[in-house]
Amino acid sequence: MPRPLHRPRGGFTLIEVLIAIVILGSVGVGIAQLMFTSARRSTSAGAAAFRSAALATEVSRITALPTASLTDGTTTRTVSDQPFPHTISTVAATSGGLQTVTITITPTGTRAIAARSRTISRAMSTSGPNPFGS
Repeated sequence: MPRPLHRPRGGFTLIEVLIAIVILGSVGVGIAQLMFTSARRSTSAGAAAFRSAALATEVSRITALPTASLTDGTTTRTVSDQPFPHTISTVAATSGGLQTVTITITPTGTRAIAARSRTISRAMSTSGPNPFGS
């Protein structure tokens, strides 16, 4: 019985291994990019939630004050506490019997996102002293 010239060998050839490494590397790079993008967006979403909460808190604080206790002009306050350092700017203007207050929250720090503002318009009151104290 004649011997076959080529015997089938078990295992993988070097070319098959290299092709498998290239395919796995391409998939790995794509997954890594997806994870980094996801982490960046998650960080931005968290900062946006903190910004919205800070803005809502400041709006509630200003709304609770009597209109006469808030003088016209601009006030700026910096909050450096973590996890959300930011600047609060309040601009009040009175025209006739209407007071307009614009509140702007500007995030600061290394991963700062865009500022957000909210404008409140309210009628001037003739009520007495501030019921919440000074």
